[in-house]
Amino acid sequence: MKKLSRKEREYRTRREEILKAAESVFAQKGFHNSTVAEIAKESEFAIGTIYQFFKNKEELYYIMMIEKFDLLYSTLLTGVGKNIKCSEKLLCLVEIVFAFIEGNVDFFKVFTWELNVLNSNMNNRLKDQLVAKHFAYIKLISDTIKEGFQEGVLKKGNADDLSTALVGMMNIFSFNWIYNQRQDSPKSKAPIIVNLFLNGAIRGN
Repeated sequence: MKKLSRKEREYRTRREEILKAAESVFAQKGFHNSTVAEIAKESEFAIGTIYQFFKNKEELYYIMMIEKFDLLYSTLLTGVGKNIKCSEKLLCLVEIVFAFIEGNVDFFKVFTWELNVLNSNMNNRLKDQLVAKHFAYIKLISDTIKEGFQEGVLKKGNADDLSTALVGMMNIFSFNWIYNQRQDSPKSKAPIIVNLFLNGAIRGN
């Protein structure tokens, strides 16, 4: 791997600090109520420096979200084994997502509380990229569910609908954990979610 020059390292470090600051500001104030000036203050850079890296607030938002989804997706691909049973893979998957959310609370707040941004007329190219990243995440879960169909663990149905339902369960548990400022790790809820997803809440005979 090519060694980065000092200038390149500094560029990446500054860019990362600006994205982190934007994530924090967006999570605190919401996208529409945030300003580049506030992001500059949070990052401790001049406003002009922000514009050297990003054209505007909209680009900052989309690039921050796209890169976070890339990180989540790559973490899932690396962490979820290929040679384990579907039920074990689902548990691993939910644990990874919860661990990611626990380590990226501001990202989760921005994503879940600012979905209306996706309906705006912002930069279409970046918006399309973000939507594609989200659906790639859903597809990864959907593919795991299809493996469950093949194993006979899951009753055959619409894998996309089931993956959307599972993501919804993870999101609401995460939202509840953040909103109530719970001290326990959300990962502790992973077995409950997977059990509900696989077996439901109906009492057995």
